[in-house]
Order: sequence, then C-alpha cells, then structure tokens
Amino acid sequence: MSAAKSSKPAELAAISIGVLAIVASAYFIFATEANTYRLTNMVIALAFVVFVVYNFINVRNLRGEVDELSQNNDKLSGELATTQQSLTEAKADVEVIKGDLIQAQSELQKREAEIKKLKA
Repeated sequence: MSAAKSSKPAELAAISIGVLAIVASAYFIFATEANTYRLTNMVIALAFVVFVVYNFINVRNLRGEVDELSQNNDKLSGELATTQQSLTEAKADVEVIKGDLIQAQSELQKREAEIKKLKA
C-alpha cells in the first residue's frame, strides 16, 4: 500500500519522539533533584501532540487508501458483472451450437442410411 510507504518516516519520527519523551520524563522525575514536574508534563504534552498529529496524518492517508480501494472495488465489480453476463451469453451460444451439432449428426446418420439403401 502506498499509505504504508509514505507514513514510514512519520512513524519513525513519532516513535523516536515518543521514546525521547519517555527517557526525558524518566530523567526529570528520577535523576534530578529539583522539582521538575512542570517540565516533565510539558515534555509528555509535546509527545502527546506529536502522537495526535501523527495519528491524524495516518488516518487521513488510510481514508484516502480506503476510498481508492472502494473505487477500484466498484470498478472491478462492474467488470465482473459484465464478464458474468458475457459468460452467460457464451453458455447459451454453446447450448445452441450443441443442439445444432446434434441435429446435424442425426441428419448425417439419416443421409448415410439413405446412401446405404441406394447402394444396396
């Protein structure tokens, strides 16, 4: 899918920022002696904003893919209906030709019987 290919860099960036936010938050909470909860909250909030933006972009791309696949599905469904109609017509033609062949074979047998009578 093209959405998966186009979102790969954005996905890696979102994951990287998320990991950095977790590491920074852990550092500010456990490794510093100052009261850095406000800075920790800001880092987590920034990471959350990045996560929300990434999800928005990803959902938009996926909706585009879904719309494209739906249109392709509609097109293929139309082609399938046309093909099925053609197949039905071809089957009917085969049945007509079968009947003509059977009739021609019976006519041939009659003619061969007449030829045998005339030869005898």
